Amino acid sequence: MRNPIPIIVATFLAIAAPVAAHDSRDPVKTVVKPLFDAVLAEDLAKVREILAPEATLFAMFNPNGTTDEASIRQFPALAYFDIVTKNYENIEFRDRTYSVTDDGRTVWMEASGNLLVAATGEPYRNRYVFKITIDEDGKVTNISEWVNTATLASQGLTAR
Repeated sequence: MRNPIPIIVATFLAIAAPVAAHDSRDPVKTVVKPLFDAVLAEDLAKVREILAPEATLFAMFNPNGTTDEASIRQFPALAYFDIVTKNYENIEFRDRTYSVTDDGRTVWMEASGNLLVAATGEPYRNRYVFKITIDEDGKVTNISEWVNTATLASQGLTAR
């Protein structure tokens, strides 16, 4: 009888290889976590590496309470993260949950923000939902952000 071990190993490797390749392209591990880790570290050079040059952030909330399409504000994503890192410290998003589309090009992240207002040192905690769109090169092209504006207003902050 022939030794079945080499056949079993070859079969396992043939099955496992595509899985390993897929894991290396996991958009949460390769794009989203590194992006938010770079924001926490205030490493805008790393943020720039992860963003496509035309990356845009859409603020899906408005401090005046309007919800029509015209109330959605947009910013170049790098400029937005520059403003955030100047206005806040300890930019940490806790209790993250992720949903990834089948094609791996869109990641939804829900998280609790744990930040400090840079000017006052006061804590700023809010709930966030981010929709992150990733191009075929693994770069972020769009980020949509939803936040509780009542929390924002109750802490004397504006959504600017």
